[in-house]
Amino acid sequence: MNIEERNDKQKAYKQFRASIDMAMGLIYIIIPIYAMNMQFIVAAYGKSLVYTIGGLFIAYGLFRMIRSLMAFREILSISKRKS
Repeated sequence: MNIEERNDKQKAYKQFRASIDMAMGLIYIIIPIYAMNMQFIVAAYGKSLVYTIGGLFIAYGLFRMIRSLMAFREILSISKRKS
């Protein structure tokens, strides 16, 4: 395997990882919003607990999405440097 093949595989892995981070970030945002709107969950566990945990999940989802965007930006800058 030469250096270009290795770089192409690393680029593909980084793109895959960034895509997974974006998708998981969306999931970490959507599920807590759904849970916060379900009254039986809020009634069972209490409003403050549900909103606290939901807020933490949303913050983590935003972190994953930002990390994904930074990775996509890095991949694009590497591609532009090659051409």
